Amino acid sequence: MRKYVSRFLRNTSGNISIMATFAAIPVLAATGAAVDWMRLNDDRTMVFAALDGAVLAGTQAYFENDMDKVKAIAEARLFYDNAVGANEFSVNDVTFKLNKNGNGIAASGQVEVPTSFMKVVGIDKLVILSSNIEEAAVAEAGVSKPSSDLEVSLMLDVTGSMCSDNTGPCTSGPKISALKSAASEMVDTVVWDDQTTYTSKIAIVPFSTRVRVGPNGGGGSVMKKLTNLEPTWSGWYKMCTKGSGGGGSETDGGWSCSAYVTQKYNNWKIMPCVTDRFYNSGWKFELTDAAPNAGTWMNAHDGGRMPDGPDSSDTKATSATGKSKADPATFWNYEPSGSCADVAPANEVMPLTNDKAKLKSKISGLEAYGSTGGVLGTAFSWYTLSPAWKNIWTGQSQPKDYELLTQTNANGKPKLRKVAILMTDGSYNTFRGWKGQDINTLSNNAKQMCANMKAKGIEVYTIGFALDELPASEIPVSKDMLLSCATSADHFYNSTSADQLKQAFKDIGQNVTDVAIRISR
Repeated sequence: MRKYVSRFLRNTSGNISIMATFAAIPVLAATGAAVDWMRLNDDRTMVFAALDGAVLAGTQAYFENDMDKVKAIAEARLFYDNAVGANEFSVNDVTFKLNKNGNGIAASGQVEVPTSFMKVVGIDKLVILSSNIEEAAVAEAGVSKPSSDLEVSLMLDVTGSMCSDNTGPCTSGPKISALKSAASEMVDTVVWDDQTTYTSKIAIVPFSTRVRVGPNGGGGSVMKKLTNLEPTWSGWYKMCTKGSGGGGSETDGGWSCSAYVTQKYNNWKIMPCVTDRFYNSGWKFELTDAAPNAGTWMNAHDGGRMPDGPDSSDTKATSATGKSKADPATFWNYEPSGSCADVAPANEVMPLTNDKAKLKSKISGLEAYGSTGGVLGTAFSWYTLSPAWKNIWTGQSQPKDYELLTQTNANGKPKLRKVAILMTDGSYNTFRGWKGQDINTLSNNAKQMCANMKAKGIEVYTIGFALDELPASEIPVSKDMLLSCATSADHFYNSTSADQLKQAFKDIGQNVTDVAIRISR
């Protein structure tokens, strides 16, 4: 027995296997730890990217929804849950709340991942986010301090197609209501409260068949400046006494007259709406911002300047002036009460102002009806920003000089920015108040006017609304026109829904006022 025991104790066979087995334990533990740590790092990257995105999304929602905390937190939660998906966490308890400064959303909580191999050494979880951190991810929103004076012209399509029945008139409905809401929110963004160092102003340019520049019966003074026509007119007029058809909003409605009577009328008032500047000689538009004056007059309600002349030039009328019964007038620039067709009294142009209440009231009262005189709308968007029009827009509404666009303040920023925002839901089909015109010709004229505007240093944003609802042949024409008018491709917004329209206005408002939404931690 002693011999066999002694032999057994001296035998070294299998020692290497035993030693290898014991040595493998720390090697396997280290390898497993590496695998678990790699998973931890991947999950940590994913979780914190999700947290950053969530607080940014929540802060964006907070800013865009009138500081609605409930909506903001819900948006953050939705983003986070979608981002982390169905990943397996041993603990995933993340909460969102307003940050300490009350200007954004913060995230906190606890996130842990289970281990696979490190359980061998008694570690069954790894911590990604600790509940000891009060604000793990924080975003905040705020408007950067103004660094330039700002002038914004807002061209708004208030034609019949903005109504639910595609004709109008209407003051509410999915499209026109969305426009009013979006434009009103932009007022809050663009017009800052403190105007002591830098000013920011907005002009509202509603357009349809014509552009209204004064109240019914009270536009004599401004119409004299714009058209050189007198406030009242008396003379012989060929009046229709029996007609059929109608205005038709977006179309001419097939109106016709079958009976007339010629009578003498006194003190008819000028209709306070204007149409495109246009010259019959050469059949061409005036596509500059030259001030209304000799040879560059706006045309009046009916597309001309009768009884003075047939177009924007100083060519004098030789017939149909109404000076005698034998030569009765037939123009449509005066009528007894001095009202406009296709343009509601609420749709009068509002020149530059920083009065938020007046701007919002103007937007709220807009009434949609009429056809799409978009070249005229584009022109007036430019006119409200043009220093050449200082004799038309007086006082605080006077646009500042173009030279300031290229001069800089001590902070290195331009002394002035001029921005035109052009919004429409349709093809440009009307000029001089005449409906059903060639959209290609009018689109080309709008593009040239935009090019001239941009050459002056004006930044142009364009917004198309529900353009895909247009006839198939018109869609590419309208999109091309708006894209060409925009300062760059990212200045063009093709909105297909009410929500997208609102978002376009929000984005533009933030761009022109430097609203910053950022991760602060």
